[in-house]
Amino acid sequence: MSLAVVLFFAIGTLCEVYLLTLVSGYISIMNTLSLIMFTFLVGNIIGRSWGKEYFEKMQWHLKSRSVPADDVLNGSVMALSGMFLVTPGVITDVIGVLILFPITRSIFKDIAESLIKRKIMNGELYYFFKD
Repeated sequence: MSLAVVLFFAIGTLCEVYLLTLVSGYISIMNTLSLIMFTFLVGNIIGRSWGKEYFEKMQWHLKSRSVPADDVLNGSVMALSGMFLVTPGVITDVIGVLILFPITRSIFKDIAESLIKRKIMNGELYYFFKD
């Protein structure tokens, strides 16, 4: 694993812990834990309803070298929202909630579409990992 990835996750974890302690100072530790459990529940529901099938459809589109349809991008971004909401933290929860709203979801769909187009142009057939 490269040093950049390790630093990214280390700094991200430190930021999340700092923001969680800051939030718990304002709304109490019990309310912060309740908020974390609530976002975990919402993320779990979203992940189960939008999850794996849309990532498999996106993988199929990449293997066939075609840009995924709008519903596949929408489902994949919603599954990503579920993953962000399951992860405890303030930054990940804010990003997950922003993806839930259709107005801001289009921004994340555009980012995903440009990433996929770049992978297709580079000849990469897999979005995440090889089978």
